Amino acid sequence: MAAFLLAGAAAPAPAAESWGLEDLFARFARVPSSNARFTETRELGLLTAPLESSGTLTYRRPDFLEKRTLQPQPESLRLDGDRLTLTQADGASRTLSVSAMPEIQTYVESIRATLRGDVPTLMRFYEVALEGTLQDWRMQLTPRAEEARQTVQRIVIAGRDAAIRRIEVLQADGDRSIMTIQPDPA
Repeated sequence: MAAFLLAGAAAPAPAAESWGLEDLFARFARVPSSNARFTETRELGLLTAPLESSGTLTYRRPDFLEKRTLQPQPESLRLDGDRLTLTQADGASRTLSVSAMPEIQTYVESIRATLRGDVPTLMRFYEVALEGTLQDWRMQLTPRAEEARQTVQRIVIAGRDAAIRRIEVLQADGDRSIMTIQPDPA
């Protein structure tokens, strides 16, 4: 983008805003909480049609996340510290320790470390490639641990400023999910 002087001569283009992973994560670190709506499409090799779901997402610093699926049936996935609790439509609930299951911990940290603005944790679990601009960025995460790569091939998180707008997970078996996220207007 070049600026033009009144005389019509071209002036040097202003330097593009310098930014990178540290800058982006510093912005995430300043967000105390957020609420959003999501739509998720899961493509599974065993099914002929994708599975669709929608609901709400809640985040509170430093490590509370909740995904409430409203359609096609209610269920919730709640992460509070090291505890991950899945509650199904019939009310049945199951709780597990995230740190006791490395493949789940790797996935959880892709989202939690990003929302917390925690670069060291993200780098411990993933090789990270960031591209784009602050207003339209894309971060590709490749698990470092072999056991995690047996489950998740890569995760691509995209967003605008300190807001995640899309999460794509490509599993090692070829299944994938795409979650589109819209901020809650409230």
